[in-house]
Amino acid sequence: MFETLESRRIYEGRTISLRVDTLAIDGGETVPREVVEHKGAVVIVALDSKGNVLLVRQYRHPTGERLLELPAGTLEHGEETMATAIRELQEETGFFPETIVPAGSFYTAPGFCTELMHLFFARDLRPQSLPADIDEDIELVPTGLGRAKELVLSGEIKDAKSIVGILRYLLTL
Repeated sequence: MFETLESRRIYEGRTISLRVDTLAIDGGETVPREVVEHKGAVVIVALDSKGNVLLVRQYRHPTGERLLELPAGTLEHGEETMATAIRELQEETGFFPETIVPAGSFYTAPGFCTELMHLFFARDLRPQSLPADIDEDIELVPTGLGRAKELVLSGEIKDAKSIVGILRYLLTL
């Protein structure tokens, strides 16, 4: 139904690139489509020994807000998703997971972006940190699962990857 006639990259950055595709649609018309290319990312639902989910509060410049989120991060070039999840958990929470399992993948915004988010569930955590990224100011917020569900339903957690991760975890119980 749709055929890409032309693809033109107009921006290449550290985290994203932007291209404009020209698509042929039924009837001979053409339409432009802007596509944000993203390397992919991970999000982790990590539970501590008390059964709390580890949330982080951090400033997100595009929103102008400090958002309450699950730990997450972008894949580095050539890095496997599980290695990214373990690294990000150590950087953002200061914990290493003895147990970590993949829990599916989902697109964050498929209408304009290629980002595929890989979800992991982690437990049996032990303290072991890695230095945080220079541009991150993160506050660790351990939260009971029931409270995390309330924060999703009330709209206080408004980050899509965190909503998906928390609800998917709760649905597996």
